[in-house]
Amino acid sequence: MKCVMCGSTAACDGCPISTGFFLAERLTLLEAGERRTIARLATRGSGDLRKLLALGLLPGTEVEVERRRPALVLRVGTARIALDSALAEAVIVSREV
Repeated sequence: MKCVMCGSTAACDGCPISTGFFLAERLTLLEAGERRTIARLATRGSGDLRKLLALGLLPGTEVEVERRRPALVLRVGTARIALDSALAEAVIVSREV
């Protein structure tokens, strides 16, 4: 992903322009036990967007990865949600929780 502040494409812990700004990453890159906040939903079609919204995966929602295989299992509040890789790829999270 490209930083919207400085244009950097390198993976870094934060933007050199603004220390409070962090790069977003795909949900599929997280390891089990990591928590992030959903930044946006990058779906290709309205069907996938409706699925994610119906599951409660909204921008601003905090999620924790419980398991990565065979499906990505998330904890959202007290609920557990399983996503296939194609749907999980559309969830963009920020490094700030």
